[in-house]
Amino acid sequence: MERKRFLAVVMTVMMVISMIPSMVFAAAPSGELGGKLKIKGLAAVGVVVSADYAKVTPEEVTDEDFTFSWSRQTGEKELTQVGTEKTYTITQDDLGCRLVLDLTPVDGSGLTGTLTAKTLEVAATEEEAKAEDTQQAETADGTENAQLEETADNAEGSQDSENQDTDRTEDVQQNAGNEQEDDSQNTKGQPEETTEGTDDSQMKIYTEDQLQVDENGNVQTDGSEKDQKTYEATATVEDSEDQICDFGTVKSDLEDVEAQYVQITNTGNENLNFQEISPEHFMVQDITEPLSAGESVSVWIQPREGLEPGEYDDMITYRTEEGIEVSFEAKIAVEGEDDSSDDEDLKPSDEPSAEPTETPDDSEAPSAGDNADASLEAQSLEVNTGSLNFSDIEENYTQANETLSVTVTNTGDGTVTLKIPKSDYFEVMNEDGSEAVSGIQIAKGDSLMFMVQPKTGLTKGDYSDTLIFESEEDSEVAAQVTAEVSVKEAEQEQITAVQADPESFSYDDLKEGYDTPEATTITLTNTGNTTVSLMQPYAEYFDIGELSASVLEPGDSAAFTAVPVNGLKVGNYLDSIQIAQTSSEGQEDVLTTIKASATVSEVKKIYKLSVTPEELNFGKAKEGYSEAPEAQKVTVTNEGNTNVTLNAPSGKNFKIGKLSATELAPGESCTFKIRPKEGLKAGSYTESVVIDNKQQISAEVKVQFTVKAARKAKIADPTDNKITGISSDGYTTQSKITFTAVGAGMDNESPGKGDVRYVPYNWKVINTNSWSSAPYTAAFGITKAGTYTLTVTFDRQKYNGSEWKNTGEQDTKQVNFSITQAQTVTATPTPQPNGATAKSAVKTGDTTNITPFVIILAIAAGCIVGVVVYKRRKK
Repeated sequence: MERKRFLAVVMTVMMVISMIPSMVFAAAPSGELGGKLKIKGLAAVGVVVSADYAKVTPEEVTDEDFTFSWSRQTGEKELTQVGTEKTYTITQDDLGCRLVLDLTPVDGSGLTGTLTAKTLEVAATEEEAKAEDTQQAETADGTENAQLEETADNAEGSQDSENQDTDRTEDVQQNAGNEQEDDSQNTKGQPEETTEGTDDSQMKIYTEDQLQVDENGNVQTDGSEKDQKTYEATATVEDSEDQICDFGTVKSDLEDVEAQYVQITNTGNENLNFQEISPEHFMVQDITEPLSAGESVSVWIQPREGLEPGEYDDMITYRTEEGIEVSFEAKIAVEGEDDSSDDEDLKPSDEPSAEPTETPDDSEAPSAGDNADASLEAQSLEVNTGSLNFSDIEENYTQANETLSVTVTNTGDGTVTLKIPKSDYFEVMNEDGSEAVSGIQIAKGDSLMFMVQPKTGLTKGDYSDTLIFESEEDSEVAAQVTAEVSVKEAEQEQITAVQADPESFSYDDLKEGYDTPEATTITLTNTGNTTVSLMQPYAEYFDIGELSASVLEPGDSAAFTAVPVNGLKVGNYLDSIQIAQTSSEGQEDVLTTIKASATVSEVKKIYKLSVTPEELNFGKAKEGYSEAPEAQKVTVTNEGNTNVTLNAPSGKNFKIGKLSATELAPGESCTFKIRPKEGLKAGSYTESVVIDNKQQISAEVKVQFTVKAARKAKIADPTDNKITGISSDGYTTQSKITFTAVGAGMDNESPGKGDVRYVPYNWKVINTNSWSSAPYTAAFGITKAGTYTLTVTFDRQKYNGSEWKNTGEQDTKQVNFSITQAQTVTATPTPQPNGATAKSAVKTGDTTNITPFVIILAIAAGCIVGVVVYKRRKK
């Protein structure tokens, strides 16, 4: 009995040891992470959630292989870390947000890459979370679920034939595609797609950069993602197909020129930071805030004030700190005004001076080498006299009657370039009387004569100036001469004269019964050189005011007033108003006479109307404008001397308001308003609104209004949506299938308000995959033969004037294609060193040497056989 127990224990130990490779010595998981990570637990407050590795490759990964990062997604991309443990308990702060789990392999685990999973938006209770989960599950396509279930049923039976494809279509690529799908759906605000129960190995989703094809035509991937940054921008000029800000032709006053607007759009995928600019002829608005990808900003541009008459055509360029330039053209023509002042005569001092006409002989002209050496040679100048004393001249002379000469001699060793002296009192001239200018060269030993005379216009006084002739090469080399002249007071004759201003005046528009008109002021000025004592003037038909002063020194003035007397009858009246003084002999000396006249006529009825303003411009509006421009007021004034009765004005294309009054006395006014009518078609409208009356007189105001043709929106036709790149010849299970979705209207690079286009949103063969941005190209491979349908959904978008917005409408396009089974290639066995010819077993990833365990298993089997034989013999 003891022996039987002993044998039983030995057999048990052997059996246990033989099982150690699968339980203890199995190799740890290693390689690049792939598949799809999920999160266990409902997304509800208070629930504990954790990682689900059911679809993660390599298999048998555990919590011990990773470090954990739980984050709360508060926006499209903003993440806030909330936990680093294996599990996370959802809090009230997470309500309405999505939780993101990031797994990173621990150091030394043999795993590479990262895995990410997201929950639905956190609900307040588990019931709400379940309802949201159920709602999303119901949105799944029934046909797709049936196809996926069929695929799952057949997956096991086709496992052997698909083993050779495993290396080419790893779950790493599937995971990349699913992550891209999740991100795209999150961005769009769509619920996560549930893919439970599907055979993910049937279709592999890759990015374009990941796909490669080997020499046998099989799909290969490099597992890399390239995220290339782009910096681009465009400029769109409002209401201009040529992209030109054309301000047209304007007068020199630019204050009333309206600004135009340009839209700058960031067409890249990175923010742009614009620099300040200041064009020469135009003012523009700086872009001070960073411009995000896809965003637009409207900036104004206006001509600078003070532009001179002429045409200006500038290229306005905005530059960014990233090195991007975006430009547009600005044009304006400024008209000048006629101004006779532009043709003013030059002042005498501005007239060009005559240059010396003498040119030394070529033989005497110094060479370049001589001039270069002259500065190094000793220079010296002398004059033939040290002083020039001019005779006295009388004040108010028109020209100096005396000219004296001075001779300058070069007494140095080389040529001297002479600098002519400048003086406020004397003129230095050449010997022929022309103006002397600096730069004249005097050769060694030569002399030049200059003429000097006092300048015209010197007043009484003594004048002296030192005239210095110096060398331009060396200012210390000089010769000087002193010029002197005295201007004496001229003897004057006794002149008695008085000037009247005005010398005549008249009142020609007096009507019988007139009121006293405004008086005329006459100014008397003593223009002689003696004192005058004036007598009070008088007239027959005019009332003369008192003189403001009776004694006038030379240059002094006095004034008096004159106005027609009241009560003059119809007729013409003429008076001579004498300005006189009493002579030393007691007689009256008439100094000047002022002519005064008045005409009194009969009163006639005058009918006259005026309007203010005489012209109204209501500017421009686009066709289909919702509101007409604001009404403008017109004032009508009776400028006649008789009452008038006005008739109500009317207009064809303009609404005319009611007159504030229809009876106007002389000098009275009334008002009314004008505005364009609603619904006018495109065109220019100009009218004359006439205000007439029963007296057959009228006034008119010109009104103008322009209606610009409305831009016709570009509406893309959904029938132009298409799918390109799918071959009608079909594909194999080893083919790379690449296609491109082309949305109608996507080539509209300068959209206007109301334009419509279609943008590819997502595509579906078995699973649904979304695009977040162009290019709208995708590639995939299918490892199961059959007929499939590729469906692309397009979002309808409308341009609101600054950006494209989804309208909520969609269009779908489909294309069918077939997949055939690729020919299986049988590998030729490679001889082993021990001569074995058996096929190699399928690799499991466990590199443990199992030979010792096989030996132990054989010993255990031998022990069992021994026990059985032993029992039979005992029997």
